[in-house]
Amino acid sequence: MEIQRYSGAGNTFVMVNNLDGKILNRREAVLELISRDENKNFDGVIFLEDSSIADFHMNYFNRDGTGDALCGNGLRCTARYILDNCISDKNILLIEAVEKIYNTDFHQNGEISVGFPPPAKLKLKFKLKVHFTQWWQLLTVSYTEVGSPHIVVFIDNIEKPAVKSLDDIPIDDWGRNLRMHKDLMPEGANVNFVKVESPERGEIAIRSFERGVEAETLACGTGALSSAIVSYALRDVKTPVRVMTKSGEYLTVNFDIIENQIRNLSLAGNAVRLE
Repeated sequence: MEIQRYSGAGNTFVMVNNLDGKILNRREAVLELISRDENKNFDGVIFLEDSSIADFHMNYFNRDGTGDALCGNGLRCTARYILDNCISDKNILLIEAVEKIYNTDFHQNGEISVGFPPPAKLKLKFKLKVHFTQWWQLLTVSYTEVGSPHIVVFIDNIEKPAVKSLDDIPIDDWGRNLRMHKDLMPEGANVNFVKVESPERGEIAIRSFERGVEAETLACGTGALSSAIVSYALRDVKTPVRVMTKSGEYLTVNFDIIENQIRNLSLAGNAVRLE
């Protein structure tokens, strides 16, 4: 099985060309690939496949073998993989993922942008009862559905213990606590902890705990989308929103508000081959 490795702002993927459709048991292939020492720290596996409704199909699987999920950074990496391997020479590609079509556009600065539909669900400022240390608290969170479900938490809403820095978050513990929260089951949700750096400059920083990976990832595209939308709605963060990820790279989220609806939602950032 011929593979390549890519990173989208620190979100890492093993890329597999399955345009001939010969790989049928994808879950088995994912678990075998991730079990290799050189892939053990990668976040997921992407199969490039044929599509009847778009130019190509991105079939993304988490590192635990679960699929049927959207990956925003994976879309950019898929587009870069197609360009790098001369599979298509189009500047704008239509890529199918989870039964929807996403347009990817290559920019002269090397970045790739991806267009997204508006959130399927958006629920702002509700309470979840959580137990982060020895105290229970009612934590204010927000929920978005942008191809995958996300919880967004502003760190200044965490009271027990009070948190001033994203570095203070024990994310494997607190992220799993929220990801598996009984009120979010059975599917659970990805979790994003957010610090607003500058509303006027449109800058936020996030750390993301991803389901399927079951750990923190260095970047999360749909997490960046979710965090930017909630930050705009609740903290007056200006668009375009620059999202600093754990990797130290920025993702840029932009959208318009037309008749009180989110329109022209996009995610832009880097995508590079690792070898």
